[in-house]
Amino acid sequence: MPRILKATETIDLEEAQDRLEISANWAKLVLARLEPYLPAGKLRILEVGAAQGRALVGLSRLGHEAYGIEPYAPAIKVADMLAAAENVRVDIREGRAEKIPFDARSFDLVLAFAVMEHVQDLEQSLREISRVLKPGGIFWFSSASSMCPRQFEIKGFPLFGWYPDRLKKKIMRWAVEHKPELVGHTENPALHWWTPQNAKRRLQEAGFDQIWDRWDIHLSQEASGWRRIATQYAKRHRIARRLGDLVVPGCSYAARKCMD
Repeated sequence: MPRILKATETIDLEEAQDRLEISANWAKLVLARLEPYLPAGKLRILEVGAAQGRALVGLSRLGHEAYGIEPYAPAIKVADMLAAAENVRVDIREGRAEKIPFDARSFDLVLAFAVMEHVQDLEQSLREISRVLKPGGIFWFSSASSMCPRQFEIKGFPLFGWYPDRLKKKIMRWAVEHKPELVGHTENPALHWWTPQNAKRRLQEAGFDQIWDRWDIHLSQEASGWRRIATQYAKRHRIARRLGDLVVPGCSYAARKCMD
């Protein structure tokens, strides 16, 4: 996915159309990665922080039921226009991860593209995501990583990924108030940063029993040459994947909700 130069929720219809195929292809790739863990056929999918619904348009094209929540009302208006222009059905409702406006056990899959680092209450958000998933349902998200010194959440702070979490939060809140251009003029900067250890703990506490990192679900056909060799090595060796986490910015995890 392209990295944010300004807050994603603020882009207009023209920009959303320009970015549509990139987002739709990324959503399709994530779905392919998760295929071994999902039921066959038509899926009921929720995107948290859906912005203009670009990923949902792609998922709807693939024949799935596409739903989203988004706190920024103007983005939902753009999403409605985008879906109409693409002649697909998506259902995006105003809401936040902390209080999802859908019934319990509603979805086979919940997706969050670069959203979980921005929520206000991370623990409550994870509990809500678990609540709306069916037993055995899958939650996938990409987010900010504390493992890699490179990051795309704030400009002008070298090695920011390695700063202590408490310091990161102070700097982010300062930037929102005093230097908003450093964080893409968002009012919700990245406050939650992930490591393999805290990802496992947080997800288990929220009701997930199986957790996979990006190396576990990466498809062999996604890369070639030395990148493919390195990825396959990381799949098999813990030290190699931790080295990979140091080099590759960001992170992603998939988690399965506990069965009853």
